[in-house]
Amino acid sequence: MSTHLHTLWLRAIESAQGNDPFDRLRRASLQTAADKLGISTTPQEFPSAAQREGAAIQVRLSDARARNGEVAASEAGEYLQRIQRAVARLAKARRARLADVVRLSQIDFDVARLNVASASTGSWVVDLKYPDVEENPRLPDASTLWAEVGVVELIRALPEDDTDEQSIESIGAASPVIRRAVADLISDRPESQPGLSLSVRRRSGEVLKSTITPQQASFLREKLAVVREERGVVRFRGRLDGLRTRRQIFYLELEGGREIHGYVDESLMPAVKSNLDREVEVELETFVLRARSGKSSQRQYRLIRVGEEQTQLPVGVELSE
Repeated sequence: MSTHLHTLWLRAIESAQGNDPFDRLRRASLQTAADKLGISTTPQEFPSAAQREGAAIQVRLSDARARNGEVAASEAGEYLQRIQRAVARLAKARRARLADVVRLSQIDFDVARLNVASASTGSWVVDLKYPDVEENPRLPDASTLWAEVGVVELIRALPEDDTDEQSIESIGAASPVIRRAVADLISDRPESQPGLSLSVRRRSGEVLKSTITPQQASFLREKLAVVREERGVVRFRGRLDGLRTRRQIFYLELEGGREIHGYVDESLMPAVKSNLDREVEVELETFVLRARSGKSSQRQYRLIRVGEEQTQLPVGVELSE
């Protein structure tokens, strides 16, 4: 049986991995077809999409209002643009060490470019891959895969699954550019946007996944519609006694047993891990969040320095001067 037919069958089975009756019916039909056509279904004979096409990122869109979760072509194209914009924004912030990125140039998109490797129908699944560095020899700092930097930062900021409330709660304490990138993925009518799932396999082999359901998109939109007040930078010396890597939350124990926790971005993760259970001097951005209703939050913290290591997503200029 040809490799091409194997590939087509695998793409079809990958697009039918949901739990609804239609996906189960599609899987059963595909299995019957495989038996009739002599297509081997042994997992090791079918490399993953990432292995087949050099893909690193998988995007899954599903519209719960449509039969089989089918997504309109206009929405599918729009969400690929939203993802590329968010990734380019985060990559630029890390590359130039900016607290926020409002405008993006063509060079910013080129530096963090994602290419379509393959796509399937139904609940729309798209595999994206990174361009070869040699394709863009004139781009700044081409030796760094800035697309992966942006993708990882984005996925870590999003809910891990449809029950992950803590990631939604912590988004208010994230840096301005991360909140802006998350907002890139949310439409003006979040309750009617397709469900979005993202996964990435890093070059290190680590796999990260995230999900935004329409309901989560509505909650995130509310969390992002806040104003930061009473802003400042504080320094503490204490023991880093915990880190929730997936949700990017650090825990710091101060003298007297008081503990504070807050948000830590991807660029400071290695410094936190290497200083766990050690006494260290840290620098925190601190602020209070105020919603449109006037309700204010408890004081929030974001880690911006551990020992001599500084975050690559700094505080705003008005606080650093």
